[in-house]
Amino acid sequence: MNLSHRWPLLVALAAWPLGWSAVAYAEDPFAVPPTDEPPPAVAEPFAATPTEADRGAIRLTGAGRSTVQRTSNYAVDPNGARSNSGVLGSSRLTLQGDVDTGKTFGDWSIQAAVAADALSGTFTGRPTLEGDKLPGGRWDQLMLTQAWAGISLRDLAVVKFGVMNSHWGLGLLANDGNHAMDSRRDDYFVLPTTGDRVARAQLILQPWGRSESLARGLFLAFSVDNVIEDNTAIRAQGDDAWQQVAALRWHFAKERWAGIYYVHRDQTYHDKTGPFLKVNVIDAAFDVDYRKAGTGLRLQAEAALILGRTNLAPTPEHPEHDVRQSAAVAKARYDLGKYGLRFELDGGYFSGDDNLDDAALTGFKANPNFQQGLLLFSQVLGFQSGRARITAQNPSVTGYSSADLDRLATNGSVTSAITAFPKVGWTVCQGFEVYGGALLAFSPTAPVDPFTTRAVGGGVPYNYVGKKVDGSLLGTEFDLGAVVKLTPKTWPMALSVRGEYALLLPGGVLNGMDSDSPIHGGRLSLALTPVSSKEKK
Repeated sequence: MNLSHRWPLLVALAAWPLGWSAVAYAEDPFAVPPTDEPPPAVAEPFAATPTEADRGAIRLTGAGRSTVQRTSNYAVDPNGARSNSGVLGSSRLTLQGDVDTGKTFGDWSIQAAVAADALSGTFTGRPTLEGDKLPGGRWDQLMLTQAWAGISLRDLAVVKFGVMNSHWGLGLLANDGNHAMDSRRDDYFVLPTTGDRVARAQLILQPWGRSESLARGLFLAFSVDNVIEDNTAIRAQGDDAWQQVAALRWHFAKERWAGIYYVHRDQTYHDKTGPFLKVNVIDAAFDVDYRKAGTGLRLQAEAALILGRTNLAPTPEHPEHDVRQSAAVAKARYDLGKYGLRFELDGGYFSGDDNLDDAALTGFKANPNFQQGLLLFSQVLGFQSGRARITAQNPSVTGYSSADLDRLATNGSVTSAITAFPKVGWTVCQGFEVYGGALLAFSPTAPVDPFTTRAVGGGVPYNYVGKKVDGSLLGTEFDLGAVVKLTPKTWPMALSVRGEYALLLPGGVLNGMDSDSPIHGGRLSLALTPVSSKEKK
């Protein structure tokens, strides 16, 4: 047996029994680490458990997963090329070390963290076709995700410097990618990768933190970031993005908050005199959780607006473009703990762009770690848009600039869609859950292939396989899953085996890509995630 391409999986499996204690939580400016003690009236940023707060703590934490998946092949461009249909294997290990001096120095404390993702991405079955950001096309042996230090004055202020993850709200724009590594964020049909990373200087203020007023739960955060990698910038590829961030978040209870997030980004590509992107982002979000003893309602929502200017993808008529993009998502979840039932309804709007020759770029691309379903966005549209540069380079496309064609790829993002995704889960017995859902997706402005839209359609929208768009239905996807989760009392980790399957019926927007033959896909994951002592009881 040839193990040369499978050693990352073997190393990942061998590392799991070491029993790391807990995974790093989101570098949300207001994140609250877990505790088994009764929660305070309002959340405190980076609050330690009461025991740790008294004596300080040094922790080594981690989590990991290995996944195999397979998807039936389908058309991906006008020339008849088809996607890969072999088995794809991926893995991810997350390791972190934390230091917190607690109350050693009274109200002042020092925190620091170093974290990395190792053996992250696809180690076997990577795409054989040429393209940009194709599904399963990335592999990183080691990637630094955090290296920061900070000082805090309890209940008043925190100052931090260094490399950090970035996350806000539901992760529509800023997403740390840690939700599959955290047992508290048990989303269905999600398989995230390494999230957003920034070199950041940050100040968090809690002006009324020592008062008894309702304003005690008000937090303000300010930061200056040099982006290392996110959905629109990759420093290793020559992108240079700076942003200033301001956020306000009010916790009116530990598990209930609302806030607003503002970003000004100034981004250049490859050199200071080349392409640029200057945008302002306003993002509002809330999360209210009324569940008690496994029963109750949780509501979450996030809405984002992006406005600015860029000279990316210029045309002779429009050397610069306005940027006008928007999106809004909402999640409702109701748990019936007595019967082991969980009902969810996700919905979203993501603006699109079916005219590549006008003066505006309006296609919103959600963060790739914000996922809906197994196939439609992350696989099918991810693969087809990743091939768009190849066909767009055809010299018969008159008047089309070859600049920035790699930016056409969606990288698996949810984009140009109106979605509804009802789901239901049933805990059959302790440690065993089955769940399913149906993703219905429409396109307000269909995603288009630049070559066939110009050369064949004369500006009329044609899709990525060179067919005229018929109607507004992107597709209907039926998803099923089951998970077995074991939490031995002597382990600080939960071992889970998860299997998920999807069947996609392409709609008229995807006309011509085997519409009479459903697309199938499935994956099997083995993972270790941290658990609290409450989950063991």
